[in-house]
Amino acid sequence: MATVTSSAAEAASPGAVDRSPPRWVTLRPPRIAQALMAAAVALHAALWGIEAPLGRLPAVGALIAAAGAAWVLWAWWCFRRAATPVLPTAEPRVLVDEGPFRYGRNPMYLGLALVITGGGVALGSPLLALAAVAFVLIVDRLHIPFEEARLRRRFGGWYSDYAADVRRWI
Repeated sequence: MATVTSSAAEAASPGAVDRSPPRWVTLRPPRIAQALMAAAVALHAALWGIEAPLGRLPAVGALIAAAGAAWVLWAWWCFRRAATPVLPTAEPRVLVDEGPFRYGRNPMYLGLALVITGGGVALGSPLLALAAVAFVLIVDRLHIPFEEARLRRRFGGWYSDYAADVRRWI
């Protein structure tokens, strides 16, 4: 694990600009995922009731959702082991580049999208697939740019090198 920390002196430098997150970034991605899933299920129920217009694949969907949850938990465990905050609005202490972060810079978001997708496959709800796409677009356009800017300010060239070597998603 390449752990890079920045000094407290850098964080408290004179003339530092307030880097508090915008209000929309404080909406936690897991809550966004839950809200999108709930909206998709409610809309599905309103349109089709309990019918599955494209059929259900419960075992396949459960496998996809379990893989996504495992990916999230692995990434979370890497953060906890490195003693850096998991919340995207918290100031990072360590640049984590091991575990699932070797394959993509946002494994927790990818895992959440897989959980939503797996739910859609298991329940036979194409609207959950749309919810997964909406989730990816929201975090890709709103959350990730803020997080990446914060990581660049905090870790400088180390983060830039990491970002050049590892794709945003996979």
